[in-house]
Amino acid sequence: MMNRTLNPNHTRLLPLLVLLTPLLLVSPAAAQRGRNSSRVVQQPQISQPAVFDQRTLNRAGRDLAKAERSLLQAEFFAQRLSSSEAATLTELGRETLQEARASFQAGDFFAAREAAKAADNLFKAANALYEGETGYMGHHSSRSFFEAPFRAQENLTRLKAELAYYGNSDSRVSELMQQAEDLLSNVNTAPGSYSFKDFAQSRAARHTARAALHLMASERGF
Repeated sequence: MMNRTLNPNHTRLLPLLVLLTPLLLVSPAAAQRGRNSSRVVQQPQISQPAVFDQRTLNRAGRDLAKAERSLLQAEFFAQRLSSSEAATLTELGRETLQEARASFQAGDFFAAREAAKAADNLFKAANALYEGETGYMGHHSSRSFFEAPFRAQENLTRLKAELAYYGNSDSRVSELMQQAEDLLSNVNTAPGSYSFKDFAQSRAARHTARAALHLMASERGF
């Protein structure tokens, strides 16, 4: 039998091999998991206020455009028909629409949107009164025809409740509430007596009350 002697260099490497053996036996998958666990993932930061402002800006722009279209219809009727109540509502709608434009330019998009909605409802109230003069019902279902007085009363009741709870310093709100009450008081809901003019008055009362609600929201900011 041949006697083999260890090379002195091999003897010096033995302790190093003992230390490295556990590391060499680790699987590649485990090593990858170890590397992943030490990696810090940076999540993208989203500015929520910026997203909200952009959304409100877009909606305010759409509401302004909607009010502009309603104004055009009111002006069309005003050139052909005469109604002092409708003319007063249209003029108030113009003033409110101008406020909406000013708020939009100033970057107060919520106030702009609510003022635009108020103006749109004022124009729609005027248009309903003009239509009442013509006897033209337009595209309305029989259900909306008969439910109009009740929908108007619902909005008027809500307006009174919000005014009592929040209060309001805008004199237009109380004036519009009174006008909505006057319009609704002239409606005859008795079976067989309810007419297209009553329907038009009811629609005008509902839109007048809604305009006041949006003016209140614009003032209080929510």
